[in-house]
Amino acid sequence: MTMMWTAAFRSAQVSPYESMTLIYPSRGFGNETLRQVVRVRGGGDRLRVRFSNLYGKQPLTIASTRVAALESGSSIIATTDTAITFDGRPHVTIGVGAEAVSDPVDFATTAETDLVVSTYYASETGPATYHPFALQTGYVARGDVVSHPKLPDPAEVESRFHLGGIDVWTRAGHHVVAVFGDSLADGVGTTPGADLRYPDLLARRVSEPGMSVINLGIAGNRLLTDVFGERGIARFDREVLAAPGVTHVIVQLGVNDIGMPGMFGLPAVPVVDLIAGLTSIAERAKRHGLTAIIATVTPFGGAAGVTPGFDTPESEEARQRLNQWIRANREFDAVADLDRALHDPAAPATLLPGYDSGDHIHPSDAGAKVVADVLFRALMP
Repeated sequence: MTMMWTAAFRSAQVSPYESMTLIYPSRGFGNETLRQVVRVRGGGDRLRVRFSNLYGKQPLTIASTRVAALESGSSIIATTDTAITFDGRPHVTIGVGAEAVSDPVDFATTAETDLVVSTYYASETGPATYHPFALQTGYVARGDVVSHPKLPDPAEVESRFHLGGIDVWTRAGHHVVAVFGDSLADGVGTTPGADLRYPDLLARRVSEPGMSVINLGIAGNRLLTDVFGERGIARFDREVLAAPGVTHVIVQLGVNDIGMPGMFGLPAVPVVDLIAGLTSIAERAKRHGLTAIIATVTPFGGAAGVTPGFDTPESEEARQRLNQWIRANREFDAVADLDRALHDPAAPATLLPGYDSGDHIHPSDAGAKVVADVLFRALMP
């Protein structure tokens, strides 16, 4: 059987120096152990771990790394605790703007496996390249305690730091779906720690047909502007096209380009520019042989009371115009009409109350399930 590396987990990286840090601050580490819980999708006999210093301003040194199966909280199943090396060494130094990929290690995973990655930082790291909105608690303890079954008196953190991804060694022909999106993909509005983001729910639906899903959502991300994370048209190649084994991409971006300018008193983004940006992504996906699915922009009527300036007559008109193009376009292989699935038939500019998390922008757990169902049908017509 032919085998290959495939992306089994991804965490899109954000700079600790941008405006998002006012809401979800990053941090540095020094003489500390960081334990991060991740859910890996896709079974294999070996894995490798990726660490990012994409936005660091100094070289990053990780003194030691281990991976284990999760027991609960900050506790690992001690019998699974396994050392991770880099070119045969336990430590690695990652240059500014670079990524490090570990040596392969024998560690069996299934279609859905909860892993713990523990890293010890002996020296000061400076502000960490990170993923602000993890919806999964991590743990920090003093000293080198990477192999402790349970961390002693840990502090909790709500972001991911430096951990860019995990790959598994699996059979060739396994399909990987990259969800390339914003806060809806990132899980804003769903229950923390429950893995109820729509990419999680979609992953459970597609595991039987032999597919897995990686989540490349960033809360607040925009297609054309660097505000919360690097703009979509700039990060697409690095995050989607470079991920090993990716065969499909779901593009779910645009709502922040439409709504955010009003929040900050900035000019509206022309819909024609959004169309051009989405078209460029479709063209790049096609050149690399990916099946590309685009999602319509979901309703946000009523958000003005929670997020002033986001919901205006002008932004709703732009949403309708962009969705009209999305539904009719021929650049993408399929359309997932999330707007029609989530809107209130009695008030189409708003989310159906049962699907609304309460801020009138982000779907609830029930809404996320509807999104996953619509995407599944687009993937499996």
